[in-house]
Amino acid sequence: MKSVAASMFLTLFGLVLFLVIEIETNEISPKPRVLISHNAIPQVAIDILKDKFDTVVVKGTPNPTREELLQLIQGCSAALWYGHIKVDREMINAAGDSLKIVAHSGAGYDHIDVNYLKEKGIICTNAANVLGPAVAEIAIALTLEVSRRTLEGYKAITSGTWLMNHATWMTGHGLSNKTVGIIGLGQNGFAIAKRIVGFEIGRLLYNDLTELEEKARSVNAEFVSKEVIFKESDFLYLCVPLNNETRFLVNKETLSTMKNTSILINTSRGEVVNQDDLIEALQKNIIYGAGLDVMYPEPLPQDHILTKLPTCALTPHIGSRTFENRKAMYILAAQNIYNALTGQPVLTPVV
Repeated sequence: MKSVAASMFLTLFGLVLFLVIEIETNEISPKPRVLISHNAIPQVAIDILKDKFDTVVVKGTPNPTREELLQLIQGCSAALWYGHIKVDREMINAAGDSLKIVAHSGAGYDHIDVNYLKEKGIICTNAANVLGPAVAEIAIALTLEVSRRTLEGYKAITSGTWLMNHATWMTGHGLSNKTVGIIGLGQNGFAIAKRIVGFEIGRLLYNDLTELEEKARSVNAEFVSKEVIFKESDFLYLCVPLNNETRFLVNKETLSTMKNTSILINTSRGEVVNQDDLIEALQKNIIYGAGLDVMYPEPLPQDHILTKLPTCALTPHIGSRTFENRKAMYILAAQNIYNALTGQPVLTPVV
């Protein structure tokens, strides 16, 4: 009996000791913290992370401040980033040595210091591979709005200036048999290419850092120089990231080489186009029109000159903003964080 009692005592003592050690271990090694940088991030994305990690959701409305993010990122192992508040050295250093990944829920990352992240061995990911279809839809919507002057037509209806059977009223440019140029045949550019060929265009030209032969061949696209694409395109789409090479890619010089019937569509970043030069080109009929989903500053002042030009169509940076697309972007960002913090390869690395 004594040996049985002793055995039971040792078993209970061992169990208590195990529980004490486990509690102390948990206190020493809490779950990694993940900053959810906006309260608009849907629960379906947070659910991917919440069981394994301690998720910290920003409460600021309608948008968090930079100061709030600088405080909350401290000690975080990951940040699911939303919007365009800069992830610069100050933000990265505020996180401290625990930071392992910044997962941006958008495509463009010109507001993120990727070089400094790389220097510190921190992963950066984006959501570029899910944006294409939605961005392409906006690009084509802007194309039709400018080329067929639909906004001007709507205003004519509401102002009572609709002219019936007038030979020259509301003339526009169609896409059939025209030359279409795309600068940047990545996810967004290729999505536009696949859709634009359905308008029975004449030629499809592209320019990119590399000749993407297999991709281009699938849409019968021809690689040409930037000089040729500006000179020969009737419709020109900008689908490049913003960096030192692409900033003000469209300027007075390149605009002067375009046809006076050509239309420029920008769904990339505002500063890919020198906006003052574009305004002058539209005012002087150097090109026919422009459709912009991106501009600078954003938000654009309501009385800005771009809002007053009849052959310029604007949308408020909504290229990727469909319900389905946004949900997919957030889920991808969350999955990248999950993979990074559990030792698995991330899905869409930038660095």
